[in-house]
Amino acid sequence: MNLKDLLYFNHLTHTLSFTATAEHFYVSQPSISMAIKRLENELDTILIDRKRIHKKLSLTETGDILYRYSHQILKSVEQAEEEIHDFKHQIVYFGFLPTIGGYFISHLLPHLEKFSSSMKFIEEESSDTMLELVKTGKVPIAIIGSDEPTFNDNSLIQIPLKQEDMALWVSKSNPLSTKKKISPTVCKEDVFISLEKGYMHHRIFDDWVRSHHLNSIQTIYTKEIQTALSITSSTNMIAFLSDILVRDHSGLVKVEIDQPPQIYISLIVNKHIHQSNTFQTTFNQKIIDLAQEFGKPFKVE
Repeated sequence: MNLKDLLYFNHLTHTLSFTATAEHFYVSQPSISMAIKRLENELDTILIDRKRIHKKLSLTETGDILYRYSHQILKSVEQAEEEIHDFKHQIVYFGFLPTIGGYFISHLLPHLEKFSSSMKFIEEESSDTMLELVKTGKVPIAIIGSDEPTFNDNSLIQIPLKQEDMALWVSKSNPLSTKKKISPTVCKEDVFISLEKGYMHHRIFDDWVRSHHLNSIQTIYTKEIQTALSITSSTNMIAFLSDILVRDHSGLVKVEIDQPPQIYISLIVNKHIHQSNTFQTTFNQKIIDLAQEFGKPFKVE
């Protein structure tokens, strides 16, 4: 089966137009027609209903079957090409969160000169999303945060790096800025700003609110950490965040809370990914060695 014919067919199933498909691939319309005809002859079936009862073309039942498999085949070919490219060019991947990852990367890079020209960061804002990418094998190695100290997953290698207390952050003009430590009930009348659902910090905040019976507090949610920091520094709202997300923000004051929840930062590695890519395996082991060498927790000044 000709892969280009399959590619033309797959695109045609979306456009249902020979003309649009031909224009997309910069070929003539007869080229698309001949490709479909070759597939039909090879499979001994009719894939496209060409009757003009309706204004648009439609797939036959066997066309539907081929469409389902064509998507899988073309995706597999794409993945194979990408993996071969990575192997030939010794590309290595590292899951990177701009916030948490940015804290550690400056300490890692001086030890990774061998990989500097071939390293690619896969960036995500959410630790939860990055965890799933590593667990499913889409990312081989990453540094993430969690509300749990360990992951009960035999497919992962986990090395603890850092542990932090969650805290409240307020502007310098906020009355709470003069307090070093407070009870959660002190701020039950205040307005909070936190990261929205899908972020680990939202889950920690939600649990903290429930455990201290603060369910009636007013909370504004945002997707962006920088948005939360900016709003907090210019208003009397309170941000519920860990130190690693707020470091070096001169407009905010940290207020500790009694019995604070904690965030756990770890290096996680998928044991089973890229076994055929020896360069990625070497890279993974180098990061693991660095994490173990720097100790638990990760000693970053």
